[in-house]
Amino acid sequence: MRTIYELGPFRLDTEGRVLTHDGEATTLGARGVAVLAALVSRAGRYVEKSVIVEEAWPGVVVEDANLAVQISAIRRALARVPESKHWIETLTRRGYRFAGPVARRPDPAETPSMDVGHPGVASARVASQHPNNVPARVSSFVGRAREIDEVKRLLARNRLVTLVGIGGVGKTRVALQVAGEVIERYPDGVWVVELASISDAALVPISVAQMLGVQEQIGEPLIRTVCRHARTRRLLLVLDTCEHVIAAAAPVVAALLAEAPNAHVLATSREALNVDGEQQVPLQPLSLPHGDDAVDDLAAAEAVQLFVERAKLQQPGFALTADVARPVAAICSRLEGIPLAVELAAARMSSLSIEEIGRRLDDRFGLLAAGPRGTPPRQKTLRSALDWSYDLLAEEEQRALRRLAVFAGGFTLEAAKRIIGDRTRNDATMLDLLARLVARSLVLAEASETGTRYRLLDTMREYCMEKLDAARERSLASARHARHFRDHFEDAVKDWLSGPDMRWDAAYMRDRDNVHAALDWAFSSHGDVDVGIALAAHAGPAWLWWSLRSEGLARIELALTRCKPRTPPGIRGRLWLWLGVLHQFSDPAKWVRALRRAVVLHRQAGDAFGTGYALMRLGGALARTGRLDLAQRALDDAQPLLARSPVPAAMGPYFHAAGFVRKLAGDLPGARRHYEKGLSLYRSAGLARDAVQLCGNLADTNWALGELDAAATGFREAIALMRGSNMGTRLVLGVNLTNLAGVLIERGDFEEALIAAREGLELRQASGYAWGALDHLALRAALIGRSVDAARLAGYVDGVFAARGVVRQANEARARTSLDRLLMDELCADDRARLMSEGATMTENDACKLALTS
Repeated sequence: MRTIYELGPFRLDTEGRVLTHDGEATTLGARGVAVLAALVSRAGRYVEKSVIVEEAWPGVVVEDANLAVQISAIRRALARVPESKHWIETLTRRGYRFAGPVARRPDPAETPSMDVGHPGVASARVASQHPNNVPARVSSFVGRAREIDEVKRLLARNRLVTLVGIGGVGKTRVALQVAGEVIERYPDGVWVVELASISDAALVPISVAQMLGVQEQIGEPLIRTVCRHARTRRLLLVLDTCEHVIAAAAPVVAALLAEAPNAHVLATSREALNVDGEQQVPLQPLSLPHGDDAVDDLAAAEAVQLFVERAKLQQPGFALTADVARPVAAICSRLEGIPLAVELAAARMSSLSIEEIGRRLDDRFGLLAAGPRGTPPRQKTLRSALDWSYDLLAEEEQRALRRLAVFAGGFTLEAAKRIIGDRTRNDATMLDLLARLVARSLVLAEASETGTRYRLLDTMREYCMEKLDAARERSLASARHARHFRDHFEDAVKDWLSGPDMRWDAAYMRDRDNVHAALDWAFSSHGDVDVGIALAAHAGPAWLWWSLRSEGLARIELALTRCKPRTPPGIRGRLWLWLGVLHQFSDPAKWVRALRRAVVLHRQAGDAFGTGYALMRLGGALARTGRLDLAQRALDDAQPLLARSPVPAAMGPYFHAAGFVRKLAGDLPGARRHYEKGLSLYRSAGLARDAVQLCGNLADTNWALGELDAAATGFREAIALMRGSNMGTRLVLGVNLTNLAGVLIERGDFEEALIAAREGLELRQASGYAWGALDHLALRAALIGRSVDAARLAGYVDGVFAARGVVRQANEARARTSLDRLLMDELCADDRARLMSEGATMTENDACKLALTS
């Protein structure tokens, strides 16, 4: 079928393969016309290069250069119109988009004139051989290519397709875009029925009848008349905005599908119609950029594309340059890719700069107000879009939704029960309530193999927080939230050693933001300090796996300052335990003192497991500071307490610490035996993270035994597992990388060692522990002829070890001995002393820079 497009003053005839300008043929060849047709037929969307090539060169293998030549020819042909320079946009390495004006026209030689008027219907605004009332686009359509293709595919196979999603996500736009693209499938028309303005549900069948030109018959129900009219027709009915009249819309649709076999329905709603045969298509927000992407990659995000398109309406010369790309990306991310919010933000470009818009997003509901004239009232502002959804809820649903706003980052069914606070509800009734909120696109459900979690988009959360304040329920909900997570984390340490990491992660790792929020509230002027103290104590292990040592220290130190005489000794003991553990790499003296205090308090509380665990940690700390006899005594006291514990892998940490003590004592075979026992326990319990750390320690022991190949293999295995499975903290990954570098230095692989050291030192520096790797890098400097730098590094490391009161482990001690021999051969005693004295005054950052010099 011949298709003709009007592109401003140009006319594109796809069958005649000609592009004319004001009736005069341009010089664009047939291949160029085919390329242009591939773009124009998908106007407003980026088209992959492969799609264009397949249409313009069917069955022929061509290079990208051929397509680039045709794009240049098209741009030259369109250059007769000055504004055409913006009509074809390039998405680097991916494809192109036609962004100019497009009107689709039938061939007048083949299409008879027609009157598509119906009672109550304006004349068709999208030209076609088939009658329709699909409105022509006023602004360009951006993104959603995948969703549009999917809806078209589903609509061909299913007679009812419903687009569901939150307010402002773009359901209407997608539905109208799809309707415009499938007009040719429906010879009896594509008819859009806008239901948003209807407040009386009884008007739904009347609106449908009017749109289809059906007159009411005396003695026959109107819906029966509509179905009889549609029975022999192939048509598409687009029912837009059904949620507020869903009880009336659903029966109309069900009757139409039952009695008119060739009628299809495309509906938009914030919840499904729940009609037999309904195919739901959840519409998610637009794709978002990643913070570290290059400008071209930021431009590929749909939310950014939409912002740029709408910003151009305010500032015609606006472009996504390197200066504005990241601020624009940040705005789109803050708005979570919600199209309505992005459009309203871009509209502010008429009076605000990008930076000013970004700063004002803390008051997003005030900023994103006053949409364009002619916009439906429910979409005039971001707040009105959310009001529309909230006001349709029953009272109990409103109460539940606003209370769920206290969750930060997500929640489980059990957590929701505690916060909503209806003790009469069991899991089934609570699940039904959540399901209703999910069905209305107000709460998102994310299912995984470890269970389902729920969350609110941040925009919805902020809106519900306002509703929570208006109902004077924030204090109640926040208190319940903090108490829930206090109770939830109470057994986190025992659970850590009781089962697979996956189970622990599912229970605790994803609640970081909830713990932050609960602690912030608990220690605020209107919070509950006792709840905050207990939560800070129970969440100790999580700070390690969240790689938030500094924050964990600050939270625990605050909790200790707020303790009262009545604070239970077990709670105070946990606080001191995790204070010590988190000080491990920053202050060994505080490390030991805190763990000793933890042992005393756990004994006072009568907590055998807690006492054994604190003693085990104390043994490792004493060994690291050179007090091996005391370390062994602490471990001997810990062993029976942990052995009697019902916690499955409680002895794993014991063998881990005992191996470390044996290694420092020079008993390397004994250290290896203990490490292997601990590794077996960790693996049998499914504790992959701890097993990986022990793999690194075992590799370190093999290194100390002189088994360099086995050590390198072990470190590489641990590093690979950490990268692939998010195991261990950033610090532990850094230690394994720098240890691998040390092995490679001993083997003479200096360049490969430098690659591993650069990454590892950066990770160690973030925790203030880079100094622990510098003996090996000082040795590397000496081995490649940089004796002066090596001497300075040696002085720096000596100063750190002395200041911290810790001793070198076997491999570091051996590296230092080798370094001393090299420096004695290369430098006189006075020069060595002077250079080492200079090195002792360096900062860690300066020492790292010097160590990584190639």
